[in-house]
Amino acid sequence: MAENAATESAVPSTQPVGWAPFFSPDAGSDSAALFCSVIHALLPQAAVVVDVGCGRGGAVEVFDGTDPLDFRGPGRRVIGIDVDQVGVDNPVLDEFRPIDGDRWPLDDASVDLVVSDWTLEHVADPQAFVRELTRVLRPGGAFVARTVNRSSVTALGARAVPNRHHAKVVARLQPGRQDRDVFPTVYKMNTRKALAELFDRDFEWSATSHAGLHHYFGPWPRMARMVRAVEPRLPRANRLTLMVCARKR
Repeated sequence: MAENAATESAVPSTQPVGWAPFFSPDAGSDSAALFCSVIHALLPQAAVVVDVGCGRGGAVEVFDGTDPLDFRGPGRRVIGIDVDQVGVDNPVLDEFRPIDGDRWPLDDASVDLVVSDWTLEHVADPQAFVRELTRVLRPGGAFVARTVNRSSVTALGARAVPNRHHAKVVARLQPGRQDRDVFPTVYKMNTRKALAELFDRDFEWSATSHAGLHHYFGPWPRMARMVRAVEPRLPRANRLTLMVCARKR
């Protein structure tokens, strides 16, 4: 009886339930829902979370209501690190620490979970990146990343265009994207072969490929629908997104 009374007296929230990618027609193939779901499943075991390449938190602006990119919570500290000082403006961090050189501003074995969203494609020295990742993660700590497949249409196009022209091209494909959110790409750790060379020794890991190319065709709805239908049927290396989950041994 007491349990029923408590249930009846509860006041429903006014916030949307869940987040938009869960209710998208392509939720089963697009990476957004899976990326956020995996991280939130790991958060209860993570007291210290580090967002590598945290940026200014511009992606936060696209969500209404509940924000899946906000990993803060009671008993948890979310630290953002980045080579760019714009991280001080990131609204979903407890603390920002700038990266100066190759060494991350974190103690050895001090982190439970490292996350990285659309950053690996910009890493010029993958060995140094994974060396620091291995150093700061505690044994059993995890790494979850979302990046671009090197052989995807997006990466092939980006590699054909000089980095100095990327902002202009992206502005046409994604009108709401700001120049300050476009960075040089190198794709040095964006294949399964490259990841195996980097992670096999110290990690248990997996990588999965997902669709998402249609997001670049917002100005052309008909083309976006066609791409949405075709991309999941492409070989996995040609789909837009590569999602990496790794756990330190």
